Amino acid sequence: MNIKISTRRVTFRSPFLLPGMDEAHAPGEFEIQIVEEPLDVMWEGYHRTLTIMLTSGAFTEAIAVSEATLEEALAIDSQGTFKTAPST
Repeated sequence: MNIKISTRRVTFRSPFLLPGMDEAHAPGEFEIQIVEEPLDVMWEGYHRTLTIMLTSGAFTEAIAVSEATLEEALAIDSQGTFKTAPST
């Protein structure tokens, strides 16, 4: 099985809180890792199995987050308001 891992970086300009976080995290740039496994089909296709956001500060933690929750949190951040992201 050939697992595909891709990364991207996102930036939060305001403090934010995602499901699974105990407290708000300071703004900054964060690495998102996306893990996909191949589908058992005749063409190339992948199924996303995990999306995590790596945070840093006093310690590094990996937070599992859905793509929809992450995009919604980034949209809220772009409006300049601090709100917790919905739990999904």
